[in-house]
Amino acid sequence: MMINVGAEFGTHLESSEIAVELIDILNKLPAEEFIIDFKDVTFVTMNYAQAYYNSKYQSSKRISEINISDEISVVMGAADEACNP
Repeated sequence: MMINVGAEFGTHLESSEIAVELIDILNKLPAEEFIIDFKDVTFVTMNYAQAYYNSKYQSSKRISEINISDEISVVMGAADEACNP
């Protein structure tokens, strides 16, 4: 199942609560595999990114990401490394 995070939560992802809410929603859905599409997202804070990866790694769902811009990739990559060394 694909989720366009920009369309659902906005193009500026700043709050850790948004990241936790996203993964909580996925955990309640019956599907086991999700693709998070970042195509419309133009800004992500480290706070959001760390909460996203912390929640993702605690979830039993298989979650992957697509269409992450180069700018956002830097933040997401750093958060991913910090949460999953």
